[in-house]
Amino acid sequence: MNNFIVLITLNYIKNFFRKKNNSIPAVISILSIAISVFSLIIVLSVMKGFEVKVKNKILKTFPHIVVNTTRSLDLSDIEGIESFNRTSEDYGAILAIDTFNIVQIKGVDSLKNKNLYSEDIKDMYYPIVIDKNFSMKFNLLQGSKIKVLAPDFTSKKPQIKKVKLYVSNIDSTSKSNIDRIYIRNEFKNKLGLTKGTFYELYLQDPYKSKNITSAVVKKYPELKYKIIDWQIMNKSFFSLMELERLAIGVFLMFLIVLSATNIYSNIVSFIVEKKSEIGTLVLLGATKKSLIIIFTLVGLFLGIVGTLIGILTSGFLIYLIIEKNIIDTLAVDISFYQIEGFPILFLAEYFVIISLFSILAVLVSSLIPSYVILNKNPETLIRRDF
Repeated sequence: MNNFIVLITLNYIKNFFRKKNNSIPAVISILSIAISVFSLIIVLSVMKGFEVKVKNKILKTFPHIVVNTTRSLDLSDIEGIESFNRTSEDYGAILAIDTFNIVQIKGVDSLKNKNLYSEDIKDMYYPIVIDKNFSMKFNLLQGSKIKVLAPDFTSKKPQIKKVKLYVSNIDSTSKSNIDRIYIRNEFKNKLGLTKGTFYELYLQDPYKSKNITSAVVKKYPELKYKIIDWQIMNKSFFSLMELERLAIGVFLMFLIVLSATNIYSNIVSFIVEKKSEIGTLVLLGATKKSLIIIFTLVGLFLGIVGTLIGILTSGFLIYLIIEKNIIDTLAVDISFYQIEGFPILFLAEYFVIISLFSILAVLVSSLIPSYVILNKNPETLIRRDF
């Protein structure tokens, strides 16, 4: 790019903001692009943050791999498995503080942070473990006695029986969203409350679940169609979230395109205003190509300024939300979603992709009017007949 183009471009950029009929539309164009870029970055960052939070919630609440089998498995030699337990999940109705609620009866051989082996049967009451939320909901303390109505699977025709239970331990570290009680498989089988068992596997790295699944199937080929990991179990849900993020992203990108059309109008008006100067520049030796470049750069400058403002403001807001707990300061309640902290992530790729798209949209909006209007023969430009 020669000095002539640079000099004229800088001069036109200065002139663009000197007159109100140019400066006001230019400022509106810059702000509209800035708002569009800001909105797109913030919305996508929040949606991605929410997706990550939900995944983390799933990984903390549910097993990473489930193996549906009644046979005994030894998976201790498979690398990457943090723990595995034989378990069962059946349902009953709890009778406590004059309430009747459906609860999940979960059988375990052993469970981290739950003291299931230190208690014995007391006066025909069987020991169970509950979490803090369950304790608060039903006003239960350690040692509290409850009764549960549950199906008895010992006979071919299941019957409802009343089971006496007492709280042997309250796990304050677990906060399940499910009304659940934990009982030893030994006691659950003795009471006839188990319909079927399966294995739950927890991994050191949940995102390697497919590799661990392959290793388990390699050791036990008969389990090929009886094993499933968390990614497959939640595949439809994650696909829906990605589709939603894509749809909203495309919609907000159209806002950037619409904002860029303002620059199209600005450049058309600016070229018409500079007819006399364009004719003079042609007489001085300016080529059509150089004129197209000059007016394209003027429009591109407006778009770049708007894009930078959008990037900086969105980046600053994300920083405040993540580092300064601005959401807590504003007392915004997000407990409804059962996640910790406001769901937002700083992703550099979002900033790069959105910035490039915005600049490309502005470049096209500046180039089209410049090319269409100024791509004429020199005589037409000199006569101002365009």
